[in-house]
Amino acid sequence: MNLKIKILAIVMTPLFMACHNIGSTHTSKQPSGVYMATEGSAQGTTWHIKYNSFNQEDLTAKFDSILRDFDFSISAYNNKSLLTKINNNEDVVLDNIITKVFNQSMEIYKLTDGLFDPTCRPLVNAWGFAKHKNVRKPEQKELDSILQFVGMDKVRIIDGKIVKDDSRITLNFNANAQGYSVDIICDWLSEKGYTDYLVEIGGETRAVGVNPYGQPWRIAIESPIEAATESTREINTIVSVSNKSLCTSGDYRNFLKTEGKKFSHELDPHTGYPKEDSLLSVSILCNKAIDGDALATAVMVMGLERGFRFVDSLPNTEAYMIYGKYNGEFGIMKTKGFVIDE
Repeated sequence: MNLKIKILAIVMTPLFMACHNIGSTHTSKQPSGVYMATEGSAQGTTWHIKYNSFNQEDLTAKFDSILRDFDFSISAYNNKSLLTKINNNEDVVLDNIITKVFNQSMEIYKLTDGLFDPTCRPLVNAWGFAKHKNVRKPEQKELDSILQFVGMDKVRIIDGKIVKDDSRITLNFNANAQGYSVDIICDWLSEKGYTDYLVEIGGETRAVGVNPYGQPWRIAIESPIEAATESTREINTIVSVSNKSLCTSGDYRNFLKTEGKKFSHELDPHTGYPKEDSLLSVSILCNKAIDGDALATAVMVMGLERGFRFVDSLPNTEAYMIYGKYNGEFGIMKTKGFVIDE
């Protein structure tokens, strides 16, 4: 299972798409105010934010501050974060960020029959996917040993603290924390009275209101080309988004080829082995980015057919799924409510 080893920014440069009105058929009214664009780095990735400002205030420092606090709470890569202390079995009280993400993780864990599992990072490490190098197929006995301390059913919150059944259990929220950081920025903007903005962090996006042309924000979904670089990426489709989140996950850039097989980094927490399926990427359209982020990861583990049925059964949730055909071309499956721009 991919716990957001997110070198994938599958949603291609949303701010670029937002500023270029490519053949849109939407009627619009030019919004008042000036659209400000800013960007930065956080959580080992980049972020881009565009917002309609009536006073032209530069909010970059505020965004940096919010994301810095977020990092010191829930980052598994920050040695001083609260989550690192929890993973080191220190006696600490949870903050609101970890409590929220933990509880949402437990909900998705149950909803997906355990296929979404923030405790499976040791499996990712065993395969070598975490660092994208030294990738290798582990021995079965190694996986069996690790599976003894994998499972969200082995950890809980009691009196504001994480309680583990096994001290070796570690938590990593890379598969939904970035989505939640998007929601936090959006909620702050909304509280301050901003009505039109697009927030993207590590490829997870949430769009509110309209773009500078008075139309829904236009976001591109990338074709899952294995060897694509920054300059050779191709757009698969474009989606108009307003008051929704669009989150994408894929497995075509982090995998292992051995014994004549390709092993995805999307691991099944039940077995410790990668999924074997033609699904290459999935984009989830829903209200909150924290949910879209987690669901995209879970659907990748489920695979094409099961993943489609799963999303189709959820309220207010749509999916755009790209899969590989035997002839090397891409196929598309999408739920009825996922509308793409023509």
